[in-house]
Amino acid sequence: MKTNLFSTIILAAGSGTRMHAALPKVLHRIGGQSMIAHLVETLKKLHCRNTCLVTAPGMERVRDSFPALDHAIQDHPLGTAHAVLAAEKEISSYKTDILILYGDVPLITEQTLQRIIKKGQDHDVVMLGMQVQEENAYGRVLVNASGQVEEVVEAVDCTPEQRKVTLCSSGIFLIRHKVVLPLLKKIGNKNQQKEFYLPDIVKIARQEGYSVVVEEGALSELQGINTQGELARAEKTFQTRKRKEFLEKGVTLLDPDSVYFSYDTEITPDVLIEPNVFMGPGVTLEAGVEIKAFSHLEGAHVRQGAVVGPFARLRPGTVVGKKCKVGNFVEIKKSILGTEAKVSHLTYIGDAELGNRVNIGAGTITCNYDGYSKHKTVIKDGVFVGSNTALVAPITLGKDAMIGAGSVITDDVPAGDIALSRAPQKNIRGASTKFRSKHSKK
Repeated sequence: MKTNLFSTIILAAGSGTRMHAALPKVLHRIGGQSMIAHLVETLKKLHCRNTCLVTAPGMERVRDSFPALDHAIQDHPLGTAHAVLAAEKEISSYKTDILILYGDVPLITEQTLQRIIKKGQDHDVVMLGMQVQEENAYGRVLVNASGQVEEVVEAVDCTPEQRKVTLCSSGIFLIRHKVVLPLLKKIGNKNQQKEFYLPDIVKIARQEGYSVVVEEGALSELQGINTQGELARAEKTFQTRKRKEFLEKGVTLLDPDSVYFSYDTEITPDVLIEPNVFMGPGVTLEAGVEIKAFSHLEGAHVRQGAVVGPFARLRPGTVVGKKCKVGNFVEIKKSILGTEAKVSHLTYIGDAELGNRVNIGAGTITCNYDGYSKHKTVIKDGVFVGSNTALVAPITLGKDAMIGAGSVITDDVPAGDIALSRAPQKNIRGASTKFRSKHSKK
């Protein structure tokens, strides 16, 4: 292999019955992103030339999720080598070396794949192995004194001596284009399951004089996902990586194990995150931001110096301006908050635009939905909204306006005005004394 050009075949035809879920296995999410999407994003970083997804009949939901990929269908589940050959037409047309990955092994790193590709410049077949110390069902990789892989022996076929080998096969291969199809077509199915196993390509390649070597990767990135328990294990692996990444970048995590990130979380150094914070997809935190405990963020951008929480929820489409304060039990959805705006407690802000230095009192809600459509609330710079106020959208509060506590505001309020809509207070002289006296005699 004289260049690093490669194309990828992703095998994703497994039924995933052990997941016990209606969602196809490879569409289950880790860090807010499907297994297949994790692989596709990693391949983009490596400038993969082409990618073909091999699925089974009836897996339209998987194919429809990735319209930009090439697709092939494995009509019958006859093993991994058979699945790769389902993409024979695509492999022939790619004219590049072929990387074979698995849709349920989504956490393989860019660095590991780079090592395989580099090693592939000098060898016909490169396989990816891993060290497994405990008893396992992985095939054992047998390497000769010169570093050539001679064979992969399935665990059930190993001799007692071979079972002691700790270098195991991940099933991942990079194969020179000119040999991949001829070698695949020589794989037989003389085994108990009558299936065509991809690791058998090693022995065939060696018999024909081709160079076969192994590159090692970490077990944590190469373990497959077939059950909900294994999915949870993969999520833990992903989160551990992200926590390490952000700590090394200068993000302060008071209790790293209780903070959860998504695949696309962006955090600038000098951010402080307290315990028990969850970030769904689409979150960006700028320098100086503080996220207090038990807050939930998704699809939100928090600008420099803002403080969010504790017990706050930011929903998709929210932008929190510089030096804003979003306090406890506040929910904000699809809204923009200007610089130094304060929404300190017990408030819902939805489909709204708040200007600079706006102050929203406790218990305020924007009534943005009439049962059929969403409507916008616009609050200009310097507005003060008293506690327990309902703002019925569509509505605009002009610059420096004030809203009296307990009001229901249904009309626009001009700049500089005070709006008050609560019922007039009535004091009944002596009524409390008479009431207490009457009931104390019973």
